[in-house]
Amino acid sequence: MIDLFCDTILPGDPDLGMPPGSSVDVSGLVTQRQANQQANEFFSLIDALALEKFGAAFKDLDPEQRLACIELSKRKNLRLAMSLIVLCLQAYYTDPAVLTALPAGAVPPFPTGNPMHDDDWTLLAPVFERGEIYRTVSS
Repeated sequence: MIDLFCDTILPGDPDLGMPPGSSVDVSGLVTQRQANQQANEFFSLIDALALEKFGAAFKDLDPEQRLACIELSKRKNLRLAMSLIVLCLQAYYTDPAVLTALPAGAVPPFPTGNPMHDDDWTLLAPVFERGEIYRTVSS
């Protein structure tokens, strides 16, 4: 179920060389973070939502329906849904195969990695010169 979930939110793109979400070890990260109970609760939730909304198990739905169930799960229990989504994203975007496929590379942006362009801080001058725009609240 975890691979199906990961493939739903991270389907990958063969043209860009991006692997699907199931290609990384999300289960290992879930175990490492001791989130097995949360994962089981989340998968029970999305399976129940799939049955309620579409009359079928989560695994039997097409990708759009699965994504709809994940969106519904965020409305039902945002904290639970986001905990699993974040774990999946962390596992995916720290995987060496994914990092090498990304055009940004696997190195930090600075001091010796990817070039960082200078910002134009003068854009903030009018905001700074405006001064304070809040009022003092008496206690």
